[in-house]
Amino acid sequence: MPASLLSRLLAAVAPGRLDPKWALFSANSFIAAMLAIYLAFRLGLERPYWAMLTVYLTAQPFAGAVRSRAVYRFLGTLLGACAALALVPVLVDQPALLSVAVTAWAALCLYISLQDRTPRSYAFLLAGYTATTIAFSSVAVPTMVFMTALSRVEEILLGIGCATLVHTLLFPSDVTTPVLKSLRGALSDAFARTTDVLSARLGEMQDTGRWKLAADITQIEILATHLRYDTAASKPDLRAIGAVQDQLALVLPMLLSVEEGLAALGERRSAELNQLLSELADWTRAPDRSPASADDLIRKCTSFEVTCRDDRCEWDRLIEAGTVARLATLIEALAAARSLSAALHDGHRTSTWSKAGFRDGHVRRRLHSDPGLAVLSVAALVVAVLGCCTVWIAAAWPEGGVAAQIAAIAAALYSSLDDPAPTLISYALWTLACLPIAAIYLFVIFPAITGFPTLVFSLAPTFLVIGYLQANPRHFIKALALGLGLISALDLQNKFSADFALFINSNAAAMIGLLAAFIAIRLLRSLSASGAAQRLLRHGWADLARLATARRPMSRARWTSIMLDRFGLVIPRLAGAATDIAAEARPLAALQIGLDLLALRQSALYDEERSDPGLQQLLPRLSRAFRWLARGNAKLKPDDAHALLAAIDNALSDTCEDAPARRQRKLALIGLRRTMFPDAHAFSSGEVPR
Repeated sequence: MPASLLSRLLAAVAPGRLDPKWALFSANSFIAAMLAIYLAFRLGLERPYWAMLTVYLTAQPFAGAVRSRAVYRFLGTLLGACAALALVPVLVDQPALLSVAVTAWAALCLYISLQDRTPRSYAFLLAGYTATTIAFSSVAVPTMVFMTALSRVEEILLGIGCATLVHTLLFPSDVTTPVLKSLRGALSDAFARTTDVLSARLGEMQDTGRWKLAADITQIEILATHLRYDTAASKPDLRAIGAVQDQLALVLPMLLSVEEGLAALGERRSAELNQLLSELADWTRAPDRSPASADDLIRKCTSFEVTCRDDRCEWDRLIEAGTVARLATLIEALAAARSLSAALHDGHRTSTWSKAGFRDGHVRRRLHSDPGLAVLSVAALVVAVLGCCTVWIAAAWPEGGVAAQIAAIAAALYSSLDDPAPTLISYALWTLACLPIAAIYLFVIFPAITGFPTLVFSLAPTFLVIGYLQANPRHFIKALALGLGLISALDLQNKFSADFALFINSNAAAMIGLLAAFIAIRLLRSLSASGAAQRLLRHGWADLARLATARRPMSRARWTSIMLDRFGLVIPRLAGAATDIAAEARPLAALQIGLDLLALRQSALYDEERSDPGLQQLLPRLSRAFRWLARGNAKLKPDDAHALLAAIDNALSDTCEDAPARRQRKLALIGLRRTMFPDAHAFSSGEVPR
């Protein structure tokens, strides 16, 4: 191993920085791996090292995550094995056609997995490259394909069984605790952020901190998928957690709207509004010690009368009315989230939560997916795998199947990253670094081993260090490359045999497969952090264009969930690209625009005057404007912007507040105008052309 790599490894596991949790995780993984390889030896499995490799692929920091990953890995392996059994016997006499069919299956599975960003996607990801592994390994002896598939399933089942057993029984770490802790943290962030807005302390907060709540909600969603497999004695109800998320999801858009409204009013705020803001800030700062309850404050917001002084223009009064309406929704969401969270932490059952805000059915949260980017990932996988297969077939390369397998695995595993190429290079370098270690084991240490206990003793130092690194998120990729590369290179069998030529050829083929995946991804799939952020923003505008003309508007909770997820994805990318978030994240106002647009469409559904010419003129113009922004344009054309502003003003002028639906429409139009045209002249109904 190069000296620089060795020094970095030693620095990562220095005694003064030893983390007990990571050390325990490493010990558990090693115990499970040794148990798996021992049982594989005793059962006489074809490739015992696959059981050991599966342990390290299945190992996760939380026992619930290990269990869920084990289930998804088994299902994916079974599905991939069935696909290989269906394709190989039929197409084995047509190598080119078999290569295309197996690659097409892997591509389809990869595309499906990229549409689901939860841990469930692992099943489809594994189904894809398991089929390539079994199929390409069976080409030389097609009559043994069933035995190869069966052996692979047995080895995987043994590995996940050992990993699950050990990580569940030996000092397991439950998922429930971090989920509830994340909920508390997200709620605390929501209250702190609200206090900052109400107290006008925005300048004290970093840009990334302003958007942390969105990332918190997405992280809770991903962690919560492991709860049904958790080891905790008392697990929280997933519906209750979803209900808390739904309430927290409303906080950020309401805060954005309130913040913009207060900024637009500036020193022109009425004394009554300042008094209300002070009372609300007292409550968010310390809800338990506040003299007013949340219900009292909500009633004050809903009954708030905007002061009609002569020195105040009509637009200021409209902004103030809209801001107070947002404040009422904000406080209601915070209060419901707080009550639900308290019920969760106290262990109350679902039947006792109706007073805590568990009134409406939880809408299953939607996370952002990018079909276009998934197609590019699929294209990269197809090019890498078929490229290796072409060389394999044309040159009759004995190890060509290994290259094709590794290309499929490498192109699939990191396809969810913006730019997988740097990660693949790092993975390849650390895989290369493990080969000298493997050579020492194979040609120096293993010939002197006489039994299983000495094998365990010889492997312990290396794999305990690798397991410790794997527990550290900063070193996960290098640890995975070291561990998987070393296990594959050792190729542990019941009877020891070391062939130097085979060792060189098989590992060279693996490196060629990694190189093929890297080249294909670099040519077809790489995105910079800022490019990925801009792509996410364009998706938001495209969704708004569809929302404006949809026959039936979607629910507010569904819209908020996907847009909040985009918040959580785009902000770290803008920050990582050293971009001015305040300037570049302006299109994130799409979240608030979507809520106003939904309110506008909803008010039209309940309005007796269904044929509103102003609304019929406005919605198509909004859709065209959003489509223009979705193409990557920074702003609207001057003529289009003027026409859209005039259409909003006409609709505002024609809307009275007699009926609740009309009042909702007016507030939505005010929000749209302020968000789309923050620098426009003040609205006045007397100045709107007829």
